[in-house]
Amino acid sequence: MRLPLALLLLALAPLGCVMPQTPTDKLMDAAYDHNTALRFGRMDIAREHVALSARDAWAKRHASWGDRVRVVDLELSDVRMKNRDEAEVRVRVEWQRIDEAELRTTELLQRWRNASGWHVDTEECAAGDTALLDRPADTATPKGETGSARDGL
Repeated sequence: MRLPLALLLLALAPLGCVMPQTPTDKLMDAAYDHNTALRFGRMDIAREHVALSARDAWAKRHASWGDRVRVVDLELSDVRMKNRDEAEVRVRVEWQRIDEAELRTTELLQRWRNASGWHVDTEECAAGDTALLDRPADTATPKGETGSARDGL
């Protein structure tokens, strides 16, 4: 009788030592989930981590991802808490256009806010090739399509 009770207590002991997640831990989880979804083209999942007020602009800036832009690698390079509810996340993206072999690198600066959960508030190119988000005409419109037909969606 003592052996099963001792084993049960030993198995349950680590559960009593679990610390609640800090705001930094929650930010790291959200940033990892968001950027992993971006890496693998899961825009539906990534969009859930974008602030409601920024979703339309975010969707336009990422419209070519997976269609005309292939993300080869993506990694979180720096996470800085500005205060309890604001943070900056730097993301290094290696990518290429579908019709090219040239590997490009862009560093994104994502500004996150904690309002009922962490969400991307703004995102901009901090270094490297800015065409990843700026969608110049040769990236935004495949050859043979007109810009107005594509933009009308």
